[in-house]
Amino acid sequence: GIKRPAELQLPIEPIVRRAGHFFFRGRIDGIDPEQKIVALSSGMELPYDALVVALGGVNDTYGVPGADEHALPFKTVAHCARIGRVLGTLLARPGPASVVVVGGGLEGVEALGEILRRRGAKPQPVVHLVESGPRLLPAAPPEVHAVLEFHCRDREVRLHLGVRVERVDERHVLLSDGEALPSDLTIWTGGATAPGLLAEAGLSGSAGGWAKARPTLQAARHDEVFVAGDAAGLQPALSKQAYHALDMGALAARNVARLLTGSRPYPFKPSSKPVLVSFGDLDTFLVAGDRAFAGVALAPLKEGVFQLVMAQLDPPVTPRGLLGAVGRAARGVTERGLPALSSLSSIARLRGVRAL
Repeated sequence: GIKRPAELQLPIEPIVRRAGHFFFRGRIDGIDPEQKIVALSSGMELPYDALVVALGGVNDTYGVPGADEHALPFKTVAHCARIGRVLGTLLARPGPASVVVVGGGLEGVEALGEILRRRGAKPQPVVHLVESGPRLLPAAPPEVHAVLEFHCRDREVRLHLGVRVERVDERHVLLSDGEALPSDLTIWTGGATAPGLLAEAGLSGSAGGWAKARPTLQAARHDEVFVAGDAAGLQPALSKQAYHALDMGALAARNVARLLTGSRPYPFKPSSKPVLVSFGDLDTFLVAGDRAFAGVALAPLKEGVFQLVMAQLDPPVTPRGLLGAVGRAARGVTERGLPALSSLSSIARLRGVRAL
């Protein structure tokens, strides 16, 4: 509810055409690396000299019965907008609501924080967060979990750690320890798996496997196929982070040009970048390796990263791009800046960044 869906998406066609390329909207029926053809469901076949596969991942419910039917995924702008609408309806009705968030990684923690941002609702919704590991944000230092646990302590939040989801139905989430959690809204942030098209094209070793890629991002058995973003199964494995995907996309473009001119492609060298995790308006975490910092004052950094990435993807070099950049920046100030200065108590909370 902080941003509108249209603000988080960019129109593909004008950006692609401005760069001098062609845009096709359609569903892919198959990729034939031997014949070097991409087949669309419309019947069109696109031959290629070089191909970049950047399909990302799809929601992974790990075969949990009922999860696909009764849990809302957390993978796209449309998914999150739907969650917001359902949550708004729940909070507007009389009587308490129960929300279950499955997954205690980055997405689950940020989803929980945004639910708590709506704490003006009366009565407060009870939120259950289920994580199969022993703590939240397992990739971050354990001190981050301790701070998150502290924030949850005096709020209507129940943490269920070290247990798995066994089944989801319309009104309950059954856990591996036998507890049945009441749920008016189940949000599934449990992870991603590879789209089936990768296995069908012979780019991965098995169904659900990521495309095997060499350090140059070239597919294991096809020099002219490059894999970028979450779809790439590099060794050693990389975390599925947006900054890696952006860097891989840029290198894939360079390597396509080098391949077509007979030059040797460059290897991908992942950069180590800090990760910003927002916890609603209660806290923001900056995680850099085994170090972490926390403080509400870090929230503008998250907004700044968003503004920068959107400007990189849609440079303000045309009237439309300039208007988009100015509009996003103005809304960012309105959405993030002004609320933080709305009262003396909110201003006081901005002071200080803590090293954890």
